[in-house]
Amino acid sequence: MLKKTFLAGLAVFGLAFTESYAGLSDDDYIEAAWMTTRFYGAQRSGQGPNWILDGTNNPTSFTNEKYNGKDVSGGWFDCGDHVMFGQTQGYASYVLAVSFAEFTKGFYDLYTGDYTDYKASKDYTRKGGKPNDVRDLLEELRYEADFWVKAAIDENNFVTVKGNGNQDHNKWVTAGAMTKLGTGDGGEPREIKGNADDAYTPGMAAAMLAVMARVDPDESAREKYLKAAKTAFAYAKKHKGVTNSQGFYESSWWNGIWEDGPFLAATELYRTTKDESYKSEAKKYWDLINFDKNSYTRFSYSDASPLSYILGEFTFGFNPLGDFAGAIGYLDEMYADQADSKGIYNKETSSKDYFHVRTPSGGAFLYALYAKFSKDTTYDKAIEKNIAYLLGDNNDKKSYVVGFTRNGAKAPTRPHHRGYYGNEDPGRDVNGAGNPPEKNKLLGGMIAGNFNSGSHDGSTANWRVNEVCVDLNAPLVGALGYILSKRAPVEKVGSDVEDEEEKKRLEEEERKKKEEEERKKKEGIVAGRIANTNAFNLLRSTSSITISNANNTPFAVQVFGVSGKLEQELISDGHSLNIGIQNKGLKIIKISSKNATKTFKVNGI
Repeated sequence: MLKKTFLAGLAVFGLAFTESYAGLSDDDYIEAAWMTTRFYGAQRSGQGPNWILDGTNNPTSFTNEKYNGKDVSGGWFDCGDHVMFGQTQGYASYVLAVSFAEFTKGFYDLYTGDYTDYKASKDYTRKGGKPNDVRDLLEELRYEADFWVKAAIDENNFVTVKGNGNQDHNKWVTAGAMTKLGTGDGGEPREIKGNADDAYTPGMAAAMLAVMARVDPDESAREKYLKAAKTAFAYAKKHKGVTNSQGFYESSWWNGIWEDGPFLAATELYRTTKDESYKSEAKKYWDLINFDKNSYTRFSYSDASPLSYILGEFTFGFNPLGDFAGAIGYLDEMYADQADSKGIYNKETSSKDYFHVRTPSGGAFLYALYAKFSKDTTYDKAIEKNIAYLLGDNNDKKSYVVGFTRNGAKAPTRPHHRGYYGNEDPGRDVNGAGNPPEKNKLLGGMIAGNFNSGSHDGSTANWRVNEVCVDLNAPLVGALGYILSKRAPVEKVGSDVEDEEEKKRLEEEERKKKEEEERKKKEGIVAGRIANTNAFNLLRSTSSITISNANNTPFAVQVFGVSGKLEQELISDGHSLNIGIQNKGLKIIKISSKNATKTFKVNGI
């Protein structure tokens, strides 16, 4: 425990201390987790603050969004655009929330959530951040959770989409600059969809909020999140399907399976409240999920079935009839059985040459969650290898995370992301935005990717390969959290909610510690200042010990090294002896008189 805490402390200061199985150091993983987590701060809509807009003329965006008079500003932009698509946002926020809940110690406190530390230091690297006693991912999640609270207006009104994708894509400018353009170019006022026939999006939002209702250290925030989770779930129960969004997200992409959203909502509400009625609700939706239908597709915003399978099995013991292998068999069929010769999940289920990164990151995250619940570390090396692969530990040294260049990795430099380039001139097109400000080069977004080429595509316009999205980063951040929770955990930050299981574990450790101290005391091992026996007293100072006989009779003292070699020998006529220990290390001190013999062990002289 002490060693792990010490190593985690070193990690915070940027020191690499061990090498991983896959060739990345702990510090490499810490750097990647920091970047990919802070990416969500570059996706903030509303008042923000949004760190990537620092230094522009328009540091805020879309602050006046209302639905039926209700403020619904905030939340995360979907990808490299400025639309808020709840379908991906709900998925991403839940994946991140459950990751934070299960892998808490793998998430660090390296910066302040309003980014004033970076502004003050004028340094947007990891060194420029300042811890504020709140884990960074929690601060990013709070921003999103506060939006979902607004979106869950009542059981008949829930905001699923903000903006129009076609209008939004007309101009290649920052979010702040776009806000001031006309509606036809994505500016305010924007279209807001608040009553869609959608159960998936509010279900995922409810699941995320239910998790936040048990992990946020602020009691008033927990109450707020739980109330909103129940409202969002009530809306989900009244609807079916998924929102259609002008061709950007088609409900057909879910392959008819939308029940994952309300199932996960009921499951997390049960885990938070222990209300049995939510278990009944969860079972109802579980029975509607066709796990066989999606058993060969990769984990993504449009297929959360593998995640549902894991939560269903380990929360309730649910298991589809006839599937004796359980969640691990379901995962292996999609990932381990489809891996290449090196164990990388890079074999696609389609011939499309884009969005490849979902497979390794999704598989790594799912196995990490399975490992946590099952306490099975069998897949730990595979998890690291797949994440390391995405960070450039591959034959081409090709990193898929914008700004991650550790170990000579070649990172993408032309992501399809408007804010990255800082351009506020609506006259420039997508490939004419110029180079990004220096600070924005550490964007931390993982591009959609293409495993069929050893080099990066340099076209910003090629969104199929260079798009960065909130849903792409979420499983990656989760898997990184798991890796660090095992390799270099941060045991505690000041704001952590006291976990009952953790409390019991610490109490048990304290009990065992006291038992060990009592045992040593009985055996005469001096850990503190003084040890007593019936015949002899031993008093220890910094560099010497004083021995006396309670009966004031003659006694002999022998000092042995650990190897058993006699180093010193003294005789007393009954008076106290003061002995200066000649050599450092553990000593065996044997004291003998006519009627008694006692052996002491003394440490640290």
